[in-house]
Amino acid sequence: MRLSVNPSRKNQHNGNRLELWPKWVNFVENTKNPFDMTQMPAKYPIGIQSFEMLRKLSYLYIDKTELIYNLAMTSKCIFLARPRRFGKSLLLSTVQAYFEGKKDLFKGLAIEQLETDWQPHAVLKLSLASYNPSGNGDLEEILDNQFQIWEQQYDVEIKASSLSSRFGNIIRAAHGASGRPVVILIDEYDHPLISNMHDADKLEAHRLLLKSIYVNIKDLDQYIRFTMLTGVSRFSKMTIFSGLNNLQDISLNREYAAICGITDREITDNFRQGIERLAQEYDTDFDGAVALLKANYDGYHFAKTSPDIYNPFSLLWALKDSEIGAYWFQSGTPEFLIKRIQDSREFLPDTFDETVDSWILSSSDILDSRPTALLYQTGYLTIKRFEKPDVYHLGIPNLEVRKGLFQNLARYYFDKDDTVIFNHVRDVRKLLETRRIDEAMERLRTFMAGIPYEFADKATELHYENNLFIIFMLIGVDARPEWHTSDGRIDLLLSMRNYIYIIELKRDGTPEEALAQIEKKDYARQFAGDPRPVISLGITFSTSTRNITAWKTAE
Repeated sequence: MRLSVNPSRKNQHNGNRLELWPKWVNFVENTKNPFDMTQMPAKYPIGIQSFEMLRKLSYLYIDKTELIYNLAMTSKCIFLARPRRFGKSLLLSTVQAYFEGKKDLFKGLAIEQLETDWQPHAVLKLSLASYNPSGNGDLEEILDNQFQIWEQQYDVEIKASSLSSRFGNIIRAAHGASGRPVVILIDEYDHPLISNMHDADKLEAHRLLLKSIYVNIKDLDQYIRFTMLTGVSRFSKMTIFSGLNNLQDISLNREYAAICGITDREITDNFRQGIERLAQEYDTDFDGAVALLKANYDGYHFAKTSPDIYNPFSLLWALKDSEIGAYWFQSGTPEFLIKRIQDSREFLPDTFDETVDSWILSSSDILDSRPTALLYQTGYLTIKRFEKPDVYHLGIPNLEVRKGLFQNLARYYFDKDDTVIFNHVRDVRKLLETRRIDEAMERLRTFMAGIPYEFADKATELHYENNLFIIFMLIGVDARPEWHTSDGRIDLLLSMRNYIYIIELKRDGTPEEALAQIEKKDYARQFAGDPRPVISLGITFSTSTRNITAWKTAE
């Protein structure tokens, strides 16, 4: 489906929230009963991590309670890995309310018909999301402060000196106070580890401390009804979970693939009002607005067979603002991950188009040189397809991730001011959109010549080939590396407003050789039904000059 978009109408308020007032006045004037809550604009739970607050203040909630009930009935010790901003904290808060027996909060939800015994359990919920390696507090202080609260709540006499022993005493006391096994919930368990990936000493110290805390979950099993830990990564060789031999990892379980995030069906069932507003803003219809959301925020898969999952954070912001934006990336810059990609010294198309065994997706090691597992676990890669017996094909999930990722890579690879980079990209994009290909390539070559020579003793040709690749990814509104066809893979596909560019890169070859490959493989065949002209562009790159040497086009 091709979208009809009028850029002039997009984001007229430009983020100015004062402009929302006229929209509210218009809503009131055109509504028969403005105080009828069923007609009011939906309240999107952006930044709401408390299930109780969400329900009491009538925020929109996507019902995941049937999955929660199934987990509670069939499992005892659970681990779930999901990227940041995917709703892990809200999930744990919902689990907390369920085990605390707060039946009234679940009225109208699936679990209301499933659960018959709402007896409350003592819930020990610990969040490590507030850890800041550069802040005043440290991990020990965070744990100590939380333990003091529980010790006071359950009247625990502080005799033990170690944090591990204190946590064990708290579990026993909470069990004794309620007369029922306790529930333990740990949110962002790995945040202190990820925050210190480049500080080996602090990383090891935090690993040992957290391991000593978590071992209580195994040793005091008879006092515990249910445990759930969430985070971004599962660290295998760091053995942080070595004592938890009963830990069930549901991160790749197809039954729970949609326990965080939002599916296609959930969007159309719950967000019709917001989608209609977005459609109006972009001068398209309902289906066109859904397609726009899907292209930018959908595409995540967390199992062999998984529904398409939307990034909930970006989706909710887009519907709230009626604006397609890079909300996920604006909420945090993945500097540690960008550095890991750069340090791996791989050809970037290979990094973002991977074929791996399943064990790689469920493990991460700080010492691994290749960033594949971290890229998947942090949400920059996702499962594109699965082949038996155990092979996963990974790729970038959507346009928001693709654009944000390469914008951040550009800052690290080019060592240039953002304004310089994006002015250059803008100029090249305009030239390609108007088919002034020679001017565009000369502009690219000039820019490449000005990139600092940083790795004199390394694989310099790879570094500069990556630079060229990043530029092309930023140029294309829809740029797709290693595009798969029935006869092979296109190095780079640029799908632009007026043209489709099929680009083949040759190291120390000729542009004629590149074009010959495009023609031999008949890469243009799959675009036969597209009204846009398809242009084949062969580009050669010199390892000696570390720059573009020649190019040639064909149709």
